[in-house]
Amino acid sequence: MVLFCLPCIALVLYFLVVSIFVPRYRVYIKEAWRCFLDKLKGKKCSISFDERMHKAFVMWLARHNKLGMARYFSSKKKFDFWLGFSVIIFTVVSTWLLWLLIKFVILGKSPCAGNNQTGVCVG
Repeated sequence: MVLFCLPCIALVLYFLVVSIFVPRYRVYIKEAWRCFLDKLKGKKCSISFDERMHKAFVMWLARHNKLGMARYFSSKKKFDFWLGFSVIIFTVVSTWLLWLLIKFVILGKSPCAGNNQTGVCVG
């Protein structure tokens, strides 16, 4: 049951980040959250937000003359797979960057201090 919620929660997270920079996407957050809660309760998504975003993405690809990619992503299964995969990759990268921030800024362990054998020193 929770597996069916992953595309909607990924879209919620995506639109939360995008809406910071592009205000016109803020209206989608409410719809994505409602869809996520419906699927979490075991109901069919009343507004089918994930389907709507899937079709919008495929149409965007087609409008920008990326017909091969549009054909590939026309399968909902492939769209959901790559959306989940990209969310996992972005989560791993952002967690690693947060760890570096904590290590270098908060704990004060600069990569430039002491014996630097990597040859990379920023700052």
